[in-house]
Amino acid sequence: MNAKPLITMPTIPTHREKRKFYRLQFPPDKRPQLLINEHSHAVADCSAHGVRYIASSGDLPTLGDHVQGLLHFRHGAQTPVLGVVLRITGDEVVLHIPDREIPSSILRSEERHLLKTSSEDEEPVRMPARVLAPVLPDSSAAAHVAEGKERREFYRIHYPITARPSLFLEESKAFLIVDISARGLRYAAPNTLAPNLHQFVKGILHFRRGPQLNIEGTVIRAQNDEVALYLHQEIPSNILLAEQRQLRKNYPMWPL
Repeated sequence: MNAKPLITMPTIPTHREKRKFYRLQFPPDKRPQLLINEHSHAVADCSAHGVRYIASSGDLPTLGDHVQGLLHFRHGAQTPVLGVVLRITGDEVVLHIPDREIPSSILRSEERHLLKTSSEDEEPVRMPARVLAPVLPDSSAAAHVAEGKERREFYRIHYPITARPSLFLEESKAFLIVDISARGLRYAAPNTLAPNLHQFVKGILHFRRGPQLNIEGTVIRAQNDEVALYLHQEIPSNILLAEQRQLRKNYPMWPL
């Protein structure tokens, strides 16, 4: 499977970020097919802005690749998919669709078919959206998101200027963190050439009273002298809890 590069991938519109997306999880015998080039891949779950599929061939894309294909549902509907690879786990590939949504009419129709054919003993097919619609680390993001089977809640920490951690990128450039969550961060980049949308970024995250972390991420927005990253590895929850405690202690009036 060869991912076809796209010339441009527009930024995520703010009004879309505020919507609540749900994820349809498909049992193995009812999975749609994602056709990419001449290969067909079973779709494990999808939301308006995301698809998780099982790669049927050994030729996996890489993180940050742009992928285009055609999504075929079992009840006849089909829709084009233009996405960026956010995560690869084994043969599972997670795509984020930043521009064109999977139509809600198709998702509702598929949900009705799944509910109609599922028994009472089966797991409900309508579930809170996972990182298929990424948790953006700024004021337009949801306050929390259910992640996988553990249903952990990821909170966004917004820092006062004097308490901001630092992000050291390649070439020893340092930037201050505006806010952070388990799967995302936003840093200030004034008077600096912004990275490209969906560019791969890695660096070292320095907390003022805590450890240093190596981070890798994908640029999901770069505007107004700020850059938002989707992180490929979670920031450990104990670090985020420690940061919250420090802010509550030293900035009791600061809204967390």
